[in-house]
Amino acid sequence: EARSLSTRIKLRQQENSDIPPLSALRNSAVARRAARVLLAGSMVSRYRMFYDTVVRPDLLSKMQYSNVHMIPKIEKVTVSIATRMKPTGLDNPIAAAFALELITGQQAQLTRVKRANAKYKVRPGVLEGAKVVLHGDNMYHFIDRLVTTVLPRITDFEGLDRRSFDAHGGYTIGIRDWSNFIEVESQHENLQAFGLQQTPGLGVQIVTSAASELEAHMLLSALRFPFKK
Repeated sequence: EARSLSTRIKLRQQENSDIPPLSALRNSAVARRAARVLLAGSMVSRYRMFYDTVVRPDLLSKMQYSNVHMIPKIEKVTVSIATRMKPTGLDNPIAAAFALELITGQQAQLTRVKRANAKYKVRPGVLEGAKVVLHGDNMYHFIDRLVTTVLPRITDFEGLDRRSFDAHGGYTIGIRDWSNFIEVESQHENLQAFGLQQTPGLGVQIVTSAASELEAHMLLSALRFPFKK
């Protein structure tokens, strides 16, 4: 406890090569955030550090914002599954929630129907799926795996569609094949206990603070999201 902050950060840098050198962190908001995470004993997200040290200054230079608080950022990521209440497989809310916890490393919440729909024969309060809302370093860890591991493993992947942006700067990604997630692949035998036959689609909704679709696209492109050219 008597060690200085710089000494403790250097010791953590020796354990984790993704942590920037102390000279790059000194006298900055990045340094304070990194120090809090380091001293808490958890791994600093390299994507968060990349956003703070590279993406933010680049966007500030390109867009000529008058205030640094105007620079767009990712506020949260919601990973969700809509199920059909089948007795077996991941098309069941309980099994889907278990799979979401494997993928995100965070406890999933079961979602319920809010409005009745006679066409689909559902009533308010019926379980319809599961979701996980990610913030902070957990969010950036998930984005890191999504961009660098999951999307490149998709068969015949040609890039993300720009038409999936909404009017509020949000972006939605639909993933059909769960086996692209290493966490699911490693637990394949355990998941077989649920009687896997088919899996529902998984939705990833990225909420940003961008004021327009253009700003949101620039933010995600700077974070290395592979959009179609």
